[in-house]
Amino acid sequence: MPDAQLGLAALARRLAARDDADLTSLLQARPDLVHPAPGDFTGLAVRAQSDMSLRRCLQRLDAGTLSVLGMLAARRPLTLPAEALDPVLERLQRLGLIFPDDDGASPAPPSSRSFSVPGSLPGVMAGLHLELTSPVLEPPRASSAAIPASLVRNAALSAVAELLAEVGDLLSALEAEPAATLRTGGVGMRELRRLTTVRSGAQRPADADIGETGWLLELAAAAGLVELDVDADRWRLTPTARRWRRAPRHRQHQLLVSGWLLAPRSPLLLRGPHPTARLAPALTPERQRGDAPALRARVLGTAAELAAQAPAAPALYTLALPDDDEPGPQALTGALIDRMTWDRPVLIARVRGVLPPLVREAERLGLFAAGTLSEAGGLLAPQDGTGLAAAGEESAALRLARAAEHLAEALPPQVDRIHVQSDLTAVAVGALAPEVAAGLEAIAEKETRGGVPTFRFTADSLRRGISAGWTAERIQRFLTSHSLSEVPSSLSTLVDDAARTWHGVTIGSAGSWLLERDPQRRAELLGHPALRALGLRELTAEVLVCDVDAERLARALGGLGLETRSADEPGAPGPSEQARASARLEDDLAEAAEAWTLPQSPWQQSPVRTASAQEADPQLVSRTVTGLRSGAGSRAGAALAGGPEDRVAGDELEAGAVAGSDVMSLLRAAVRSRHPVWLRRVDAEGREHVLSGLPTALNAGRVRLRQLEGGGESVLLVHRITAVRLLENTSDGEEHR
Repeated sequence: MPDAQLGLAALARRLAARDDADLTSLLQARPDLVHPAPGDFTGLAVRAQSDMSLRRCLQRLDAGTLSVLGMLAARRPLTLPAEALDPVLERLQRLGLIFPDDDGASPAPPSSRSFSVPGSLPGVMAGLHLELTSPVLEPPRASSAAIPASLVRNAALSAVAELLAEVGDLLSALEAEPAATLRTGGVGMRELRRLTTVRSGAQRPADADIGETGWLLELAAAAGLVELDVDADRWRLTPTARRWRRAPRHRQHQLLVSGWLLAPRSPLLLRGPHPTARLAPALTPERQRGDAPALRARVLGTAAELAAQAPAAPALYTLALPDDDEPGPQALTGALIDRMTWDRPVLIARVRGVLPPLVREAERLGLFAAGTLSEAGGLLAPQDGTGLAAAGEESAALRLARAAEHLAEALPPQVDRIHVQSDLTAVAVGALAPEVAAGLEAIAEKETRGGVPTFRFTADSLRRGISAGWTAERIQRFLTSHSLSEVPSSLSTLVDDAARTWHGVTIGSAGSWLLERDPQRRAELLGHPALRALGLRELTAEVLVCDVDAERLARALGGLGLETRSADEPGAPGPSEQARASARLEDDLAEAAEAWTLPQSPWQQSPVRTASAQEADPQLVSRTVTGLRSGAGSRAGAALAGGPEDRVAGDELEAGAVAGSDVMSLLRAAVRSRHPVWLRRVDAEGREHVLSGLPTALNAGRVRLRQLEGGGESVLLVHRITAVRLLENTSDGEEHR
């Protein structure tokens, strides 16, 4: 048990006494200690006992280890079995959080030895406000209650189908009129309400529906489907969005999930930074959150770990999100949050309010369903709890591709049949094929949303379709070919009336045309599958047009045994080979898995960037250990460990001085331990002054110093202090710059 708390000098001695292997293990486990590399053991001790470094280290401890450390810091006895306690104590020693009082010389097991802790550790742990009970070294397990696999599967697939339909509706609304931005950035309440009305048809949408539009808008931006046009101050569709709308459903879902996992954004269902706000604007810089990708990966990884412990799909959570308020402590309950709290109690205490909407987002994406992890979520979850790209971009892309292929097999096939009813409505009998859905959206109004929508034909919708290039004959053919029953006469009359009353000029585009005066041959050409695939269609009684260029049409006709004659003059310009290659490439990419996995979030290209956590570079760790063992580093340990004959003057140690951020840590440690210091500062004219005294307070960039000579007090600006060293018995000590 700890007989004492280690001051800065004692902590430096303990660190200097470690062998190279233990020192390397410490620096690898706590990478912040080598960024930047410390110049000596006192600098390492300053950083290791600083509040920031200790908080980072404690954030990675599980509840059992943290409870053991808390009991050691509070000098309370530990009554756990030695076989369970020894591994925990060994881990705490490796992390530099406890130190054996016998300097590690005893061969006795850790559970039979006494330990000391850094002097600042109890205060840091008290500041975390954690309820540390008797240590529980075994993590919580999944519930024995199982959820039927069919229920999970159906709920997940239903969520995916609904999400894809809603994103498609939002893109259609943005295509018709891009979203305007606020003067302060983002898309405000008025514009979100307009988009909600357009995509849902509700004239007075509720706040929940408007919030859903904001989430869909954020998701589309995270997937690279919309971007800010800085010249027009509007969010509009990207070229990727146009490709996305033609892609298979599993590729559409893959891109949305890829963007969601990588987005450094707050959970998008949160109401925003101001608790009094009804709904926060979407796409604002304030929603940046650097740890969001890691949180999403941790939720999925923990759920996968719990699900692997049960033979069937276990009940992992219960979600109860209020409609008109922020989520409370009971918004998310169950084994998932219990296990996450045990794994990382410090982290979860800070982010607990973020987790319920984050889980709700995963449900909307079909990764969670019916209170457990779906099959797609299990295929996607990282097995080590790290971020999506932490295990390598290749493995992340493979996980996304596997989940997408599973979804391609699991989703029910799309249909091209509809029920056309006498009340001028068309009801889908399943998820519609893209070309059928696009045709209905062109000539009818969508009455209900979701994966299986309902459409209503009106005079205005039919005239809109005619303006888009549809003819009465084409509308009749479309309805006849896709209707399960005979087209009602009332609808046929409405189509004819709309065509008769439409007045305008018809325009269009085509890659080539052909002239054929023989009606029988025209019918044969229009009915040939190879020519239909090229977009051959009738323009007038004798002229047919095609989507491809004249050269490709001539080759197709030649393959059918027909001779052709070009009406163009030699050298007439046609579609460029580059344009044709680009079109072929887009068709190839529609099925390529790599094309639907983002290498990085679009938000990482914005002015608000996210700094990734630094990892311990093995070469840097090796160089740091070598530097600590040689030169100023070793003399620093000797100066604090030995007597006056072992000490070195401050001038000799200046070359090993550490970064200025450690000056603040050293002053803070001196204030806490009431230890005198020697310091050097620079005045406004650049002249240096040397002072020695007892720092009594440190606040707002100023330190209050009670001088040793004369007893007067001075208030000094910290940024003017160029060097600081501890005084031991008012004599020379260790210096830091």
